[in-house]
Amino acid sequence: MLRKLCKKMDEIQKVADWDLLAQFSKVYRSLSDAFMDQISLHCSQAMLLCKLYVQDGMNQTEIAQQLSVQGATVTDILQRMEESGLVSRQRDPDDNRQVRVYLSEVGREKERSIATQFSKLETAVFAGFTDEERLVLRRLLNRVLDNMKQYK
Repeated sequence: MLRKLCKKMDEIQKVADWDLLAQFSKVYRSLSDAFMDQISLHCSQAMLLCKLYVQDGMNQTEIAQQLSVQGATVTDILQRMEESGLVSRQRDPDDNRQVRVYLSEVGREKERSIATQFSKLETAVFAGFTDEERLVLRRLLNRVLDNMKQYK
């Protein structure tokens, strides 16, 4: 009887973990979108701009890998961003088959706004956490992320 009860409690905990992760994902995404809406960007555009800020001149395949999205998704995002003057796409001078993506000056300015918004988001999300708690959470989330990447 005790064994059955323990097994049932274990099953309930697994459902609770799944539910907690799902809730966290939805709420965090919604909150991120709200912070990015304040600077008139979609969260995926903000993430792409941040990636380019660190490594300007990536090709679309590299961007898709960095963002963990399909190439067609990157194409759609880049088209809107190019129309907004945030990025430009240029043929690679050494390999004409490659198209590289670069931040425009407007994109660089927007990245500063993104950094400010992400800082505000981080402050809100981690209110009351110690540095040690954040370090432990970061380690655990990285382990969860590594586990999930095995099933992609």
